[in-house]
Amino acid sequence: MVPLRLVFLWHYHQPDYRWEGTALLPWVRLRAAKDYARLFELFGMLPEFRCVLNLVPSLLLQLVGYATGQLTDTAEEFCRRAAAEPSEEERRYWQMIAPPEPLRQRSAAARDLWQRLAAGTVLPEQWQDVRMWTQLLWMSPHRERFPILQSWFERGSGYSVEEIRLLLMLQRLLAEEALQKLRQLLSTERVELSCSPFYHPILPLLCNTDSMRESDPLLPRPEPPFRFPADAWLQCLRARQFCWELLGVVPEGMWPSEGAVSMEAVQQMAAAGVRWAATDEALLFASLPQAPWWQKYFPHRIRTAAGELVILFRDRELSDALSFHYGGWAPERAVEDFCGRLQGIREGLLRSVGEDGLRDAVVLLALDGENCWDTYPDEGTPFLRLLAERLQTEEWVTTTTCRALCGGRFPELPWIRAGSWVGGSLRIWIGTAENNAAWRALAELRMRLERARSALPPERWRDALEQLLCAEGSDWFWWRSPERPTAAAPLFERLFQLRLEAARSVLGEAWR
Repeated sequence: MVPLRLVFLWHYHQPDYRWEGTALLPWVRLRAAKDYARLFELFGMLPEFRCVLNLVPSLLLQLVGYATGQLTDTAEEFCRRAAAEPSEEERRYWQMIAPPEPLRQRSAAARDLWQRLAAGTVLPEQWQDVRMWTQLLWMSPHRERFPILQSWFERGSGYSVEEIRLLLMLQRLLAEEALQKLRQLLSTERVELSCSPFYHPILPLLCNTDSMRESDPLLPRPEPPFRFPADAWLQCLRARQFCWELLGVVPEGMWPSEGAVSMEAVQQMAAAGVRWAATDEALLFASLPQAPWWQKYFPHRIRTAAGELVILFRDRELSDALSFHYGGWAPERAVEDFCGRLQGIREGLLRSVGEDGLRDAVVLLALDGENCWDTYPDEGTPFLRLLAERLQTEEWVTTTTCRALCGGRFPELPWIRAGSWVGGSLRIWIGTAENNAAWRALAELRMRLERARSALPPERWRDALEQLLCAEGSDWFWWRSPERPTAAAPLFERLFQLRLEAARSVLGEAWR
């Protein structure tokens, strides 16, 4: 029996929240506590379960900072203060970083507290409880391991500063543990490391913001365009180099930020030494409108002036089922449905391309490896265990990695249209008045920096470039989009503007 090959690509991403040694938002620390340490340990306990872990260096940088004690964040600083009534700034901050709704539902005390927070009726003596619960809810998976957590969950109120400080210490230990577990996983052949560009930029827009015309021809474009393909190349190259320095592995593959590709972006990835890349099936069918349904299950080769790249296409329906649907199901039902869909794909491929074609086919599931588990029972652990056991016992399917596929026979894709996993479009990051203004400011400053190359000492020039590379990150544009409203938008905007101001400061007279 020819098995259907299956690749799980779990994507872990956080933007660079740091400013002068403090992360303005605490998501790296909290996700490390709830998800990273737990998931990396779980994957290590599933010996026959092969997968790809895709990490963004901007996340890893901050994870190292927490693990080594070199990074703090605004939430930690508020938590470590005495139990006095908070300032207006602190009140707004806790509302801004409210834990996701599924987490709040795990404690009646927390639900009541957030209802009071939303209504503005938190009592002075309850603010210490607000500080505690914003951190404690993220520790739910570890209540058996650390019994003190269970006692805190059961108590519900009346927490001391000392207890909150102990909780923060436990979270830092979990950040350190996440790095240790990650290194252990990557020492095995069954887990492959891939990465995204260093600060998670949208590569087609770095190469040329006019590339948006391919997917969104009617949207207004920023003028002048941002057109720095060398930045796209550098973001890819440095990501691979950083993974080698930190983890001892040079990734062969890449999930370009948000699955966003274009022909020029593919060329820059190839120039940076990337061997394979993954994107959404929408980009295949936008590039080859007459392609049959089954073509998305075959990797393709793309030739560029910088070399050849293998590109894989995610199955959107199955990836989205894991991301958005199965969380509300019993694990047994979710696994049964998942395997039923996979069998349907295999049977359809056998009818369309036969056994010989099936040997070259692969189903790619690419999805967020952290946020999706918020809605699952026990953070997805029962589902993942049951799924791994089921896949291990079935002869008709086998899990593999992208690295193991790259020597296969693949059709050639002559061209790929610019776009992303979000409906095949780039509109989330460009096209509105606010986003276009941000691209114009970034383009003007980047062009001035290029003109100042010979006038500045190399160290200063590189310092300014580093600020702008960080400002190229996708999140500053994503959260400015009206399609993605967030209470934390002011902090994302502040981080973007701080990077621009820092670059101007480094440039000094060259800026004027």
